[in-house]
Amino acid sequence: ITEAGTVRSVFFDYNPLDLPLELKTERSNRGELTQEDLDGLEMQRQRNQEFRKLRSFREVILRKYKTIDECFKKLDRDKNKSLDVHEFMLVFDKNCDIKVDEVFECFEIMDGPSYGDGDGRLNLDELHKALDSIPEVAEDEEMQDPIGTVLALFVNESSVIEELSMRSCEIGRLEMRAICSELGKVKHLRCVNLWGNRLEDVAMKYLSDALVDAHSVQYLGLGLNRITDAGLKLLVEVAGALVIRDKDKLHSVQVKIKHQETEKAAKEKEKAKTAVPPPADPKGRERWHIQYHIDELVDMGEAPDGTGPVWWNFRNKHITEINVSENFIEDLEVIEEIQPRGVTGHSLILWRNPVCQKLIGSPLLAAESGWVLHGVE
Repeated sequence: ITEAGTVRSVFFDYNPLDLPLELKTERSNRGELTQEDLDGLEMQRQRNQEFRKLRSFREVILRKYKTIDECFKKLDRDKNKSLDVHEFMLVFDKNCDIKVDEVFECFEIMDGPSYGDGDGRLNLDELHKALDSIPEVAEDEEMQDPIGTVLALFVNESSVIEELSMRSCEIGRLEMRAICSELGKVKHLRCVNLWGNRLEDVAMKYLSDALVDAHSVQYLGLGLNRITDAGLKLLVEVAGALVIRDKDKLHSVQVKIKHQETEKAAKEKEKAKTAVPPPADPKGRERWHIQYHIDELVDMGEAPDGTGPVWWNFRNKHITEINVSENFIEDLEVIEEIQPRGVTGHSLILWRNPVCQKLIGSPLLAAESGWVLHGVE
């Protein structure tokens, strides 16, 4: 979907992608695959898909525990007892407070042909061994993830999409790494909807890094994910103010702003010489874009705690609304810290987060500056 097209919006909600067949043989290039070849390729694809899902479950565990062993020691179980799917899900919920979709997916894999015999029961020790045996993925391989790189095509430099919705597509950390490696180059993307996926704080780190340069984006839909206070802080330090106390960091920001101002002046000079029309599609409709961007640096004077001067660095004031409803944001002190640093009038929607109860009656809800907080009931 490039400059030659007129498509503005792409929605492929509720469509999680599976890995493709690995057609990398000489015979496949010649189109000479037999049914036996195809069956073998499908079995390998299925195996890779299972590794991917088990690896994802292992990441869920390692976000709560230092090791897989530490988690399994907490499970109240008889080593020789096999569990049905209800018992399996309950043991992780009761003992580890893990109740994500990956638990059920993990049971299905372990009961399937690669690991089990399809009797609908699973021994936890078998799962422990399987999680320990999953091959690691190198960092450069992650960046070339087959699913992530396909999704990244919708947000790369040549994409003209303005509205992109990937709701409930099982997008997690791995896919976001490849997506966000391209997102910072996007020129026309205005709205991004990622509701109902598997995004957690590491994914928010990838996203916040990309948003520093993705100045066309105005709306972020991140509801019903797994974002905590730490992930929210990463986002609002881009869409709001980043606090700077260090003079070396201050100097680097000043250099960056000077470069942006020089770049803007050069573009305006070139524009004055040759009348360049705004970007438009083949039907003449003007595409959404941000012509120039310059970071802002605000001197806030002495810090309230008397630790020295403080500056606020606004790196992307174009994001006017962030919706993080139904996540795991619970720390009132975090909201008290970030609310004043938002762009006045811009919205932060917190509906159905644990922190909402703590915000009832808070003066932050009537603040005349900073983030406008919504969804508190």
